[in-house]
Amino acid sequence: MRKKPPLGAKLDEMARRFGPGHLDFDPVRFPRRYDDPRDTEAAALVAALFAYGNVKAIGDYVEGLLGKLGPSPARALAQNRVPEGLGPYRFQKGPEIERFLRALGAVLGEYGTLEAAFASVEGDAEERLEAFVRVLRRKAGRPSPGLLHLMPLPSDGSACKRWWMFLRWVVRPDDGLDLGLWTCVTPRDLRMPVDTHVARIARALGLAGRKTADRAFALELTESLRAFCPEDPTRYDFALAHMGISRQCLGRRVDTVCEVCELRVHCKLR
Repeated sequence: MRKKPPLGAKLDEMARRFGPGHLDFDPVRFPRRYDDPRDTEAAALVAALFAYGNVKAIGDYVEGLLGKLGPSPARALAQNRVPEGLGPYRFQKGPEIERFLRALGAVLGEYGTLEAAFASVEGDAEERLEAFVRVLRRKAGRPSPGLLHLMPLPSDGSACKRWWMFLRWVVRPDDGLDLGLWTCVTPRDLRMPVDTHVARIARALGLAGRKTADRAFALELTESLRAFCPEDPTRYDFALAHMGISRQCLGRRVDTVCEVCELRVHCKLR
C-alpha cells in the first residue's frame, strides 16, 4: 500500500481525535436525538440550514424550532402542522421560515422521505442537489431574500456549505458524528462544506488557493483531500471546522497560537 503523505497522515489522526466528544458544539447533535430515520433526516436538514452565525445562537434557535415541531418533526411537517408566529433568525423572517417548513413538509408528503426526493432525479450529487433545492424553492412559493439565502443553488456559484454539510451528515457512515442514513449517494461523491473556518485553514495548508470561498474553492479543496482519502474526502471536515471554531487556527501568523499548532510544519504561513 502506498504510504500516505505526512499531511494526509496528520489529518487522519485529527479526524480520529475530533470525535463524538466534540458533539456539544456541533449542530449534528440535534438529529442524533431521534430514532426514526425520517425524523433524523428532517431534523438534520433543519439543523444544517440554520447552522450559520454564532454557535450559541445556532443551538438556541434550532433547539427551539425542533421543540415546536414536537417528538416527530417528519410527521408534523408532512401533516402541515407548522407552528405559526415563528420569530426571525438572522436573515430569515418568521413568515419565510414558516414557508420553508411548509415546503419541506410538502416534499415529505409527496415522497415519503427526503432521500426519496433526492434520489428521484438522475445525475451526480451536485445535479441532484440542484434539483432538490429547486423543488423546495418552488414549493415555498414566491422567492424572497431570506428564502434564497436559506436555500442557495449550486448553479449560482455558491459553495453551498450548509447543503453539503447536511449531505455529509446523512451520507457518511454512522461514526458517532455523521448519521449513515442515505445510500443514494456515496461518501466518495461528497464535497467539502466550506465556511470561513475551513477556508482559512485550507489556504494556510496550501490545500486551496482562491481568495473567495465559493463553489470553485470547495471543488479545489475536495480534490486536494481526495488525494489523501479518495473514498471519503469529507471525513476531514469535522476536525478542520472545529479546529477553526475553537480558534486553534486564525488564518494568520500569531506566535502564541501557531507555536502549539499540530499542523505547523505543513503551514504556508510560517
